[in-house]
This record gives sequence, C-alpha cells and structure tokens, in this order.
Amino acid sequence: MDAFAQAVGGWHDFYHVIGDAAAALMGLLFVSLSLNTGVITRKGNADLRALASQTFTGFICLIMFAVLFLIPNQGPVGLGLPMLGIDLIVMYVTVQHFLETRSKRPRAWRRGTLALRFAIPTICFMTILAIAVTVLMGKTGGLYWFVPVVISLVWDASLDAWDLLLRLRDPARRI
Repeated sequence: MDAFAQAVGGWHDFYHVIGDAAAALMGLLFVSLSLNTGVITRKGNADLRALASQTFTGFICLIMFAVLFLIPNQGPVGLGLPMLGIDLIVMYVTVQHFLETRSKRPRAWRRGTLALRFAIPTICFMTILAIAVTVLMGKTGGLYWFVPVVISLVWDASLDAWDLLLRLRDPARRI
C-alpha cells in the first residue's frame, strides 16, 4: 500500500463515525417530516420545505464524503475527483437554496440568521474545494483541515434539523 492510501486509510474510523451519525440524524429527520407532512406541504410553508431540503443536503453530503474515505486503497485521483465533484454539486445546491429562500419572505429564519445559515456551509464547501485540489496533487496534509469542516457541517445540519423540528410545531415562529 502506498503512503497516500495509508494516510487516507488512517481516517477510516473518523469517517465511519461521521457517516453513521449523519445517516442516523437524516433518518430521524425523515421520520419527523413524514409524521408532519401536512405542515411541510402547506402552500404557505415553502420556507420550511427549503429548510428541510437544505438540512437533507447537509446530511447527504456528509454521508457521501464519509463513503469516499471508507473506500480502501484510495489514490489521489480516486479521492480528489469525487471530492471535487460532490463539493461543486453541493455548493451549487446550497447557493440555489439560499437564492430560493431569499427571494421568498422567509419566515423560518430572520434575515441575519438566513445569511449565516447558508454562509457556514458555503465557507465549508469552499474549504473542501481547496482540500480536494491538494488531494489531487497527492498531498494529505489538507485532510486535517477536513476535520473542522466536517464538524461544522454536522453542527450546521443538526442545528437546521432542530430548528425545522421546532418550526413543524409552530410554523409562524421565527428562528
């Protein structure tokens, strides 16, 4: 096994835990939304649907990144290209969610909170972009920067999920 694959393999347990946690939280969110479909599908609750979509996006991207790191004997291209692809797609989706939410009068977030909620994942995805480029160059030092990014994404998606669950009980409440 080469040095790159060995360095990436050392992150196996970390990403196993991250993937499991994200999948469990996404499953719980799915169940909660399923039990509250009447609230989430109301015409006046487009902001809640956008919040739900952004929350699912956060959890799904965490699962996808975790899966990449669980593939054995990864090389720079095998890890870097999918990282780059996933990152660009998720960044695009996040910006689209922001623009969609901003164009409608968001009740789910106050104006300052709205920008902050989308700024955190966007900054994380921009950092992942830089990490993916270093991985493509065969360097593993940037993988340590992935730790605070992943923790920030878990925190952000969990906070969004919590806010969404609170809002499902009181859709008119501002967060």
